[in-house]
Amino acid sequence: MVVGDRPSLTDFFSGCIQHIERDKAFHQSHFFEQSYASIRDEWKATCLKFNIPKYWFSLHVLIEIMLDKYFIDNNIDKLHLFYYQLQNERNTVEEALEILQHPQPDIFLDRYDRFCQSQYLFHYQDINRVAFALHRIYMQIGLNDQWYELHESAIVNAINAIYESWSNNLPALGLDEIQRRDEAHQ
Repeated sequence: MVVGDRPSLTDFFSGCIQHIERDKAFHQSHFFEQSYASIRDEWKATCLKFNIPKYWFSLHVLIEIMLDKYFIDNNIDKLHLFYYQLQNERNTVEEALEILQHPQPDIFLDRYDRFCQSQYLFHYQDINRVAFALHRIYMQIGLNDQWYELHESAIVNAINAIYESWSNNLPALGLDEIQRRDEAHQ
């Protein structure tokens, strides 16, 4: 199968490359740097207090999840569209895995289907789920995640306070830079 013969596969692989490029640009953006600087000390203290390892890693992830939460809270229709498109493009994903010779396509597709069915990102509307998502990432990559079970309520409260402060300062942090870049790529 030739990718060029299938516009959906061309779009899929172009989208993968675009995602990698945009993620790299995001982490080098003024907005990310300002967000990181504005919550670094408070998050580092939270991590030290509750034994959350690798605060710098979790801070990167936390900023991304909080930004997702902000966009979901303010653009719920786009999230509905996102899941609709994911479900309708399953065959494209399956074909892409075949082209890439993915070593475990069945496992990938099982997880893909579960992600589509659970529509997990809708849970980001609840600040409690932001802490849970961070915990799940730690669990999936094999980092110590006992901190979550031991201090869930306190960590949720800390993340809520950080999110409230951060989200109220988004214009000053340069959110418009991210939004303009995203609109230019749509």
